[in-house]
Amino acid sequence: MGRMYTPGKGISKSAIPYRRTPPSWVKATPEDVCEQICKLARKGTSPSQIGIILRDSQGVPLVSAITGTKIVRILRANGLAPQVPEDLHFLIRKAVSINKHLERNRKDNDAKYRKSLVEARIRRLVKYYKTSGQLPSSWEYKDTGFTYDEAQKLIEQVRQWESSVIQNQQGLNNIVDIFNAAKGQGCAEASFVAINALGRIYSALWTKGLLNRTKDSNDSAQEKVGDWLRTNYNMYVDLLRGILKCKEAPMQIGALRLLIQMLEKEGHSAHRLANVYSFPNSSLLAIVESVLDNANASEHLLRTFAESYINSYDDIRYYFYRNVVKLASPEYDPFKRNSGRKNSNISGSDTRKNRESRGFADGMPVFVKNAFSIMNLVRVMPKTDIMDFTDFCVKLPDEIGETEPSVQSPSAHKRAFSEAWLALLRLPLTPDTYKQVLLVMHKRIIPHMTDPKALMDFLSNAYDAGGPTSLLALNGLFTLITDYNLNYPQFYEKLYTLLDRNLFHVKYRARFFRLLEIFLASSHLPAYLIAAFAKRISRLALSAPPSGIVIAIPMVYNLLKAHPSCMALIHRMPGYDSETGEQKIAEEADMFVPAENDPAKCMALQSSLWEMETLQHHYYANIATLANIFNEPFHKPSFVLEDFLDHTYATFFESDTARKPRKAPALATQPPASLFRPGDAMGDFMAY
Repeated sequence: MGRMYTPGKGISKSAIPYRRTPPSWVKATPEDVCEQICKLARKGTSPSQIGIILRDSQGVPLVSAITGTKIVRILRANGLAPQVPEDLHFLIRKAVSINKHLERNRKDNDAKYRKSLVEARIRRLVKYYKTSGQLPSSWEYKDTGFTYDEAQKLIEQVRQWESSVIQNQQGLNNIVDIFNAAKGQGCAEASFVAINALGRIYSALWTKGLLNRTKDSNDSAQEKVGDWLRTNYNMYVDLLRGILKCKEAPMQIGALRLLIQMLEKEGHSAHRLANVYSFPNSSLLAIVESVLDNANASEHLLRTFAESYINSYDDIRYYFYRNVVKLASPEYDPFKRNSGRKNSNISGSDTRKNRESRGFADGMPVFVKNAFSIMNLVRVMPKTDIMDFTDFCVKLPDEIGETEPSVQSPSAHKRAFSEAWLALLRLPLTPDTYKQVLLVMHKRIIPHMTDPKALMDFLSNAYDAGGPTSLLALNGLFTLITDYNLNYPQFYEKLYTLLDRNLFHVKYRARFFRLLEIFLASSHLPAYLIAAFAKRISRLALSAPPSGIVIAIPMVYNLLKAHPSCMALIHRMPGYDSETGEQKIAEEADMFVPAENDPAKCMALQSSLWEMETLQHHYYANIATLANIFNEPFHKPSFVLEDFLDHTYATFFESDTARKPRKAPALATQPPASLFRPGDAMGDFMAY
């Protein structure tokens, strides 16, 4: 693309070695290389410079040979890829440089011609990147005219404005100029510097108390200055919330850190003003709303919010849960929050027009996905001792008084945790989110709820849904049944229906059989129920893969050993009457009704486990040997089912190929007596 308008197309280029495996002298692992790439990208290093640094400093000849993918794809997977591809970026820089040259030399016709060629290449590249999806369809190339020198001058001017505002109150008018530079689209570097400068300025203003609203202020001029500063501050917060919705992860994380910094300064300012603990929850509500209702929220933004702030600060975690409840409520009205804008120190403007557009129709999956992602990343569970609450974003006053704030109450934290999860589970969940919630339900949610029985309806509906969802709901139901005395009607009938031909093919198979072994371990279960499960598992094993059969055989063996009353299933001869010994008609040989979903009516206890005899002739010798255990007396101990749950075709192949034969197989081979075999054309030719 770069040689498109030169006289020769050019054939000189680097030749990548044909060998795609990393050389033996490369000791770097793929994880180390990916981590180093992300580390360099966060410092602003371009992808091509990253490759050069890895080659020269760490001896990595080719990143794709070690990691299996390219540098840009690694950066894109981690949300660190440049917004504009590198070749297009440098072409734009070249066009900007030519524009600067033409400003000084207006009659340079050759430069004008070269500029047209460069811009043509830019347009062709933009068209290609839009087609391939690397650039949004609305992206347009605009000649901003900012050169490197002009950008540096603007950055230096912003720093001078910042210094004048912080040092002298009479320089507050410069805030408008800095804000215009922050919103400017012409120079990204200057805009970034201006945004951070505004953060430092407003932090200093909060410290000085200039942004506080005082009721007994008699100075009308000071009150007007305060109102003007608060108006500009709200505009700055709105700008940061808008940056949260951009597609670049580093910009999102930077905006989030500035918003939390402003939140902390506002809380400390309120503490100094009234000497009481006052957490600015309205500000946090605006931040949480911008993050959860953000379709462009990157994984790094959600992880940073959860790990750096929610996990680290007890007060932010407590009010985050309360805000999730408020945002998930159908009665929540964002305009009601914004109606008090003039009476509060900070309040971000809502980005939605009405309650319906908030997302309960189209955007709700985004809200649910982001909310669950953050709540699932919260590793700090509700604490039980008041002395454990030591980490606060807004520090507590030295003298709290008789009433302790709710952020120090273990019961308040546990109640906020429970209400947040219940509010989230009431929303319509996508199938993937539904399964992820059920996966963590028994370990991460139920033990920390104030009343775990409130989850009965959710788990019961999930258990009745069928398919993999029912399998995943078993863990939560088992916890409620054993620890909280949940009485689920017709539990075993529903469990029996989960045994279908798809069971041995789903990835949650091991989890299901672990729980099934626990559910059927009681000696008080009736014989017909155990016989129904053993018979159905045996019947499904006939069409199951080898990895499923090695689970079914030990499972049935353990059931028969734990319930001797079902031993008739292996002693009864299929096809013969147990009383008269006469042979039955083929249609009446097996009394079992496989289509019956009620274990009491499937006639399993009147049947036999002829399926296990069939498996003794399985094509895979290990399965046939394992099934022969039913021909031996039941004197052996029960199988440890955990040893059979993780087998796959790969483990079978590995164990068979690693086994050394006791005796080498006999091979009937005849050593050749001549170079060519008799009858070959070459042999006949050489015979002459």
